Amino acid sequence: MTFTATRFEITPTKASLGAVVTGVDASVVAQPEVILQLKQAWRDYHILIFKNQQLTDDQLLDLSTNKPQNS
Repeated sequence: MTFTATRFEITPTKASLGAVVTGVDASVVAQPEVILQLKQAWRDYHILIFKNQQLTDDQLLDLSTNKPQNS
């Protein structure tokens, strides 16, 4: 399954680290361009916050390791 993101935002927090990611459903595999932007944001901000996401343990592992889901 591929998530088609036409628009998402990465907003830095007011703290010294972190950014909030909105417009991305973290429970599905994202397009390669989205993954590249998220990886760059992770390098820039060190902590990415995906609010209001409901993930299974497997989905969380897939997101953190950039692996496709087992479906």
